[in-house]
Amino acid sequence: MLGKFGILRDKRFRYGTFSTAMMLFAFILFVLVNLLSGEFNRAWDLTDENLFTLSAQSHRFLETLEQDVTVTLIAPTGAEDPLLSALLEEYASTNSRITVGSRDPLLSPGFVQQFSADLDGAIPNQSIIVQSGTQYRVITPDMMITLQHNQRGRIASVNFERQITTSIHAVTQGEVAVAYKVLGSGETPLEPSFISFMESENFIIRSIDAITIIRDGIPQDADILLLSTPQWDWPAEKADRILAFLEDEGLAMMVFDPQFGGRMPNFDRVLASYGIRISDYVLMETDQRHHVMLPMFLIPQLWPHEINLPLAATGRMTLLMRFAAAIEQTGLMRTTTSVEPLLITTGNAFGRTNMQLESPLFHPGDDYGGDGAHFVLAAAITESVFTAGRSMETRIVVVGSSDVWSPSAREVVGDNNFMFAAGAMRWLAGQGPGLFIPTRTPPGVHPLMLNQFQANMIAGFSMGLLPLLTLAAGVFVWYRRRHS
Repeated sequence: MLGKFGILRDKRFRYGTFSTAMMLFAFILFVLVNLLSGEFNRAWDLTDENLFTLSAQSHRFLETLEQDVTVTLIAPTGAEDPLLSALLEEYASTNSRITVGSRDPLLSPGFVQQFSADLDGAIPNQSIIVQSGTQYRVITPDMMITLQHNQRGRIASVNFERQITTSIHAVTQGEVAVAYKVLGSGETPLEPSFISFMESENFIIRSIDAITIIRDGIPQDADILLLSTPQWDWPAEKADRILAFLEDEGLAMMVFDPQFGGRMPNFDRVLASYGIRISDYVLMETDQRHHVMLPMFLIPQLWPHEINLPLAATGRMTLLMRFAAAIEQTGLMRTTTSVEPLLITTGNAFGRTNMQLESPLFHPGDDYGGDGAHFVLAAAITESVFTAGRSMETRIVVVGSSDVWSPSAREVVGDNNFMFAAGAMRWLAGQGPGLFIPTRTPPGVHPLMLNQFQANMIAGFSMGLLPLLTLAAGVFVWYRRRHS
């Protein structure tokens, strides 16, 4: 018979008591964890591309937001896209000035109708309306999703965050800069995708032809001129009007391709007034780390400049410039003018005028940089003068490849080229740094950008080293079995 405290010495009692205590502790811990999780509403994003998480760029901007913003998802009740809903909650939790919600277009037709004036038809479901005061932006689903071509609508990338954050930025930043694309001499009009991108970056893009420029001059509301390579020379009057605009604190972004068809005196006269010219050769890059597939498909290097800092901060610095021209200095530059590189080649690049040559190597007749010299692919020009008792500054960005605003290049490097163009235009307009938020790829879709060196290394491993290793392993196993 056990003594008074003998039961406490019983192993079964001790083990049972310990098990009961541990179960009670686990139950209390479970309740506490649930209470705390409900209090802090914390979740972890386990997707490869962090589709439900805002980037550091968005957080930095949103944390400084001082205006009230309302973000509304348009969708039938109970059919809201879960990814969009989760992402909007992230916005609300970042800054208390952001209010998020949803509206059913059938239950709130009046609310939806007031924002559909800029659209051809009704606002589609799963659209987002960003509003601050009287300013608003409508983000439709096709603006947030990029489809891969020739694959029946397969999603290539999503840019929910970029569209929402830049829309918040746009409706809270005040005045919009107006840029005019100059046409009338065979210049190629801007593609709709570039115009849409720049509008999301808070720019208004319009066009103007040579006849209007010659007759009426540059429009009074023009902040920036967008100039590209003409198919034939500018009329003298058109060149004079553009020069007059630039000399009066004008701003311009000039995007050119090599001049194969001979020099154009009036066109060259405008560039020469700022000490530059466009090369008549195509740049070839022999450094395999800085071209893709072909030596004329360049991956330029970023030169330290205010325009490039936000793009470099994203960690996605890859730009693509195909069949690019060099920006050359004429040596006749005014002392008030400065030219700073933005994009450069490596010291192993050279220029080629005879594009019939298939050799990727330097050939007699090519224009060789040599001795570590770099060709300039893009430059920022500033002219500061003091006249009539005031300081005046002209700003120009010159790029030697139309890929900077080409949708075909966008399919290879994403928004990087467009981001560079947006950064250049912000610098021209004296605006603050842009919100360079990269697009995301959904699970299972990861576009891969390889330079030629990386492609050669992978090909050498898969077609050379890997088969040799497999053969060696087979020979080793055979030899061991043969002599066992």
